[in-house]
Amino acid sequence: MAPYRDWRPLIDGIYTVSSYFMWPINLLYNDLLIHVFPPSDWFPGIYMANLLALLQGALTAVPQAQAILTSDSIQQAMVGYLDFLPLLAMGFYLLLGPLLDVCIDLFKTLFWNLFIEMSFTKRKEGRYQEALEKRAADLVKLNVEFKNLSKENSALAQSVITDELTKVYNKRFFIEKITYEFNQAKSKKQILAIAMVDIDHFKKLNDNYGHLMGDKVLKAVAQVAKGSTPNDCFCCRFGGEEFSVIMPKKTREEATAIIAKIHQSLPLLRFEEDPNLRTSASFGICVVDFKSPEGQALTSYEDLLKLADDELYKAKLNGRNRIESVSVGD
Repeated sequence: MAPYRDWRPLIDGIYTVSSYFMWPINLLYNDLLIHVFPPSDWFPGIYMANLLALLQGALTAVPQAQAILTSDSIQQAMVGYLDFLPLLAMGFYLLLGPLLDVCIDLFKTLFWNLFIEMSFTKRKEGRYQEALEKRAADLVKLNVEFKNLSKENSALAQSVITDELTKVYNKRFFIEKITYEFNQAKSKKQILAIAMVDIDHFKKLNDNYGHLMGDKVLKAVAQVAKGSTPNDCFCCRFGGEEFSVIMPKKTREEATAIIAKIHQSLPLLRFEEDPNLRTSASFGICVVDFKSPEGQALTSYEDLLKLADDELYKAKLNGRNRIESVSVGD
């Protein structure tokens, strides 16, 4: 039992120091606390006999500890030292009690906040999900309405610039487009061509077949002219039986080839009302090269239009069903 002899000076020192503090503890313990707080209600208020019995019971439960507990050396070492266990118990209680209270309060607060937060989070998630679904449905609805509105606006815008009968561009579009192309070509010194088209003997056709047949011929001629016009050119109804074709950046040869295709296709048209009815048209073309001084001398699209009209009039004078053209600055 050498270890007990080694511990003896330290234990004696602790016992000596603690003995100076034992009399107030014993006074508090024996005269006050024992009578106010039963041992079952206050941890330090435990009788020494009970405490020793508990300690011995715990140690005897371990087989290896029985030999040590029943030895003379351990019993001699423990004599008198259990007297200051209330002091140690009170000290531990005073130190650990507030710390345990803080830990318990912290745990309660953390657990409660976590529980509340989880509960509210689930409710919030449900409300947020409902709001998101509603917002998504509203966005889909708005997108569909926007697409429908865009289609309606596009159709409306197209109807504003489209001739209702022939479905080619109307005169309003022609004025806007020729004005723009004239200014662009003149400022950039490019080429601009325009052709005026007039259906031959259209008044006589209306007199002989009626205006409904005349409308049918107008539609057929317009579709031929539109189908023969490249995508970068614009076929327009100028008025009555007259049409116009705007051909930006087209040379005299290119413009003549486009108009020749229309000219050659018109006699091929056939109508159920009279299979022997033949259709033809007269054409006047004007091509302006704005690099030349003569081209720069033109002040507006009306000058260009007048030159094309003069060529159309010349074609009619020369027997109709033909193409006449003029070039400015070539």
